Amino acid sequence: MSFTGLVAELPIGSKGLVGSKNQALIAPGHLLTADNLSYFGDVLTKEGGATKYNATEITATPAVLAGIDWWPTPGTQRMVVVTQAGEILKDDGGGTFGTVLKTGLTITADDIPEFVEGGKEAAANDRKLFIYVPGVHIQVLAEDAATTTDIATPTGDWTAGKPTTGNMHVNRHWATGNSNDPYRVYYSSLTNHEEFTGGTAGSFAVYPGEGEKNVKLISFKGLQVIFRYPRGIYVIDTRDPTPGNWSVDRLSRTLGAAGSGCVVPVEDDVLFMDVTGNIHLLSTVTEFGNLGTRTVSDIANFQTYIKENANIGKLLRARSVLYPRRREVHFALAGTGSTRNNARLVMDITRPEDLKFRWSTRDVCESLWLRRNSDGEDTLTSGDASGFVWLMDQETKSKDSGSYAGIFQSSHDDLSWLDPKLATIRKNGKFLELVVEPIGNWNMDVGVYWDGVLHQTVSFNMGVTGVALGSFELGSDILGNSPLANRKRRVTGSGRRISLRGINSGAGQDFSVLRFLLHFKPSGERLEADAS
Repeated sequence: MSFTGLVAELPIGSKGLVGSKNQALIAPGHLLTADNLSYFGDVLTKEGGATKYNATEITATPAVLAGIDWWPTPGTQRMVVVTQAGEILKDDGGGTFGTVLKTGLTITADDIPEFVEGGKEAAANDRKLFIYVPGVHIQVLAEDAATTTDIATPTGDWTAGKPTTGNMHVNRHWATGNSNDPYRVYYSSLTNHEEFTGGTAGSFAVYPGEGEKNVKLISFKGLQVIFRYPRGIYVIDTRDPTPGNWSVDRLSRTLGAAGSGCVVPVEDDVLFMDVTGNIHLLSTVTEFGNLGTRTVSDIANFQTYIKENANIGKLLRARSVLYPRRREVHFALAGTGSTRNNARLVMDITRPEDLKFRWSTRDVCESLWLRRNSDGEDTLTSGDASGFVWLMDQETKSKDSGSYAGIFQSSHDDLSWLDPKLATIRKNGKFLELVVEPIGNWNMDVGVYWDGVLHQTVSFNMGVTGVALGSFELGSDILGNSPLANRKRRVTGSGRRISLRGINSGAGQDFSVLRFLLHFKPSGERLEADAS
């Protein structure tokens, strides 16, 4: 006999992770849990795996506080890292970090080293990597040299205090953040990125006295944007070629950045995290210091989630990066109770009008950057707290050959979007059907919750060649090879609201789910009596 009930396609994961505590207001499509997942291609999967770049930890197992994929000349790839042991190291691709560029530096866990690529002011000049370490003169690596040197012509101000952050803007090297004049921004000569005195170099005092210090410079649409801690966003308008005609303006006195790692350019905008953990777009900050109608965090009430799952007091140590390969932005944060960046907030920006969040607890990421792989793609790379660099987003879904869990849980859905009457009546479960991409002969377990209570757990095989013979269910599964497969399991129980919790934690295993279909029968259409 054919099924005579209703079939609802549950929009699980279509809106990403939500932070709201009011379960009744959470829209279908949001997830209550989204740990170690990916939404790439509108398919729900585990996030990519991770492998060690260096087989042996860096000596003394220090935290890797910063790293960069450095190409001193075309065809020559190097990796440069700064460690909490006070060293700047270079690797030639063998994973040994055998070249010590600088040693004896005093670096704390709260310090955020930065890299700025410059030089080549003329064709005959070297390409240069400028390395910022708090409390140290800007270090300069000329192409593939074996050591770094102090910047050649610093300003006199930098004897007592050293810049902590910089960037390249309008063909000049810019720097700021020195403790003895924390509101001043410096720019180099056009013809020498190491020259900050004389020539065409200069500086600006930017609204001195407001906030505590400048923490980040971003070049944005002809403007030099200055982010200040804990509050303050300012711009230097450099669109005129003559420095004497440049002007300084305030964008916001009430918003700022929690730290230099909390600001990341994203295509035609800039994302930044403030000291409360809220995320904003620079384009929503007006010249009057006000915000547009919504912050990015408001999209899914995510400010609540950050406050409950991150150590707000350690946001100054956050790191962030745009990952174009997956159209994601990653923020590495310290989780609740931690002082290390042991969690990642990830935003899928595939559709800017419909941003989706997820959370990852698999890795410690004291630093984040991109590294070009052999296929020419920039892939996500991280440095941990134990002297290892990790190549992330790997095809095999394991971490150093070990396992990690991909977990999701859907909202408690009363199916009223299918028919408003369904909000008031019980639904009797009959089948749960998944449309999957067959990827391997293992299972994803799905817990079925009715009205918040786990009623049963059913397993769905992700097999490449169909379901294994031992678990084949006549009329539900199909044997054979196909790019898509329907997996159908009987479910029981009933309730007004249903929630599904999926998990796979096998090493090298994954799930790839495209659709969730609930087969059910409504109970009577009368209103149920209040249990009280």
